[in-house]
Amino acid sequence: MMDWFSILKADIRNEAQYNAASLEVRRLWHRRQADGNNTRLNALQTQHSVDLTDVENPIYQEMKYYHNLRSFHNRQERRLRVCLRKGKTECDDYYSQELEGDNRRKTKLKTTPTGKLDPYVELSLEAYNNLTDNQKKNYHQSLRRERDTKFHSRMMGRITQKLDLPTFPSPKHGGESSLGIQHTREEYDNMTNNKKRAFHKKYERRAEKLGNSELRRFHKNMANRIKNNSTLPIFFSPEHEQEES
Repeated sequence: MMDWFSILKADIRNEAQYNAASLEVRRLWHRRQADGNNTRLNALQTQHSVDLTDVENPIYQEMKYYHNLRSFHNRQERRLRVCLRKGKTECDDYYSQELEGDNRRKTKLKTTPTGKLDPYVELSLEAYNNLTDNQKKNYHQSLRRERDTKFHSRMMGRITQKLDLPTFPSPKHGGESSLGIQHTREEYDNMTNNKKRAFHKKYERRAEKLGNSELRRFHKNMANRIKNNSTLPIFFSPEHEQEES
């Protein structure tokens, strides 16, 4: 428990004072700063009604400023709390947002500067294709917490593993399968071996008609593994095989 002297010392006014303070004093200072910015933000949200899309509105900009500051100080307080719990004497914490820079894991905040829950934002295919691979990963990481968890995890896997497979912003644009298969992976996993073999024979014939020799060979191999009771693993699709390798 901190004494009054320590609490007074937590009134840090510059970077030098911050660096000279103990981890616990820094933690308390960030907690107070987060609470102060939260009070200012709540006052603005109570007094003003601003549309989320009106980003040029000065009131919105002020809300965004306190919103970001509150998040920054909360983030530093959490870092310090974890460090103290582990008994560390040094922590990767920062006095200001400028000093922190990009040294953090960026996640989408649950609420907007206006205080409302952040809406689910699905990108168009054109906007998505203009993103870098890192931006695409952040996009999928953010959205997989809200819906289509398996889809966004699959897209992240393709990007992270640098698979030669396309990625999409949502299932409606593609990416459910590289094969045009109507069955789902879950349905396949619940099939008997006889049905799995029939599944692969069916798509072997389809791939042959399409002139896709690589795909035809994949399904032929899977069907033969099942037929011969091979100890080799069987896979739903080439995509599944690449993800597991």
